[in-house]
Amino acid sequence: MGSPLGKTLLANRDGVTPMANAVAAYVIVEAESHTAAARMFEDHPHFSIFPGTGVEIMECLPMPGA
Repeated sequence: MGSPLGKTLLANRDGVTPMANAVAAYVIVEAESHTAAARMFEDHPHFSIFPGTGVEIMECLPMPGA
């Protein structure tokens, strides 16, 4: 299960400042491949219920050296 996301802060050498991005929520899915995960969202009800341009699918990669 995922969750809606709140305001975004950017932390860098200059300190912490508010910023904006288009990410409104997240959900973690398990699939055989990156493409298979993306296909899970084809014709998803999200597109008729929530505003926005689409769903971005990102892989969770293993931590290097772990």
